[in-house]
Amino acid sequence: MANRTETPDLLTAMASVDHWLMLAITTALVGAAVFLHYEALERVNYSIQSWRLGQRPRVLVLICFIMALHIAEIWIFGIGIYLAAQFPNLGHIAGAEPLMLLDAIYVSAVTFTTVGYGDLTPDGPIRLILGTEALTGFVLVTWSASFTYLEMQRYWRPR
Repeated sequence: MANRTETPDLLTAMASVDHWLMLAITTALVGAAVFLHYEALERVNYSIQSWRLGQRPRVLVLICFIMALHIAEIWIFGIGIYLAAQFPNLGHIAGAEPLMLLDAIYVSAVTFTTVGYGDLTPDGPIRLILGTEALTGFVLVTWSASFTYLEMQRYWRPR
């Protein structure tokens, strides 16, 4: 196996248990976040009609709910990053040694929102989680924006 300073060839990378484990962890995290998002929006879509709120407060409550949903998704990835970083073969987050849980949540938040400050950076197979989280966050935020737009069209009439 090549050391970390050398670029491994494709066959070496394909044979790496660490890379396959990271693929499984990443798939589970993406699945959990997408499942949570789908189920939460489905339930809100079903129940929003029965909310005894005016048009504007209804949209405000919806936005607060969606913000809380995204925070929960960030925590899903953050906890996954934190747990994966406990195993040195899976990589680490440079700039945060030792990595604390809130550091992992922070890395998750800047990745999920695609802000990417760069003060903490992934190294090793753990990069797969963060790269995939950026795409997942982008898709889920866009999904939320589309959902909000549709609800605003339905419930927010101009005065």
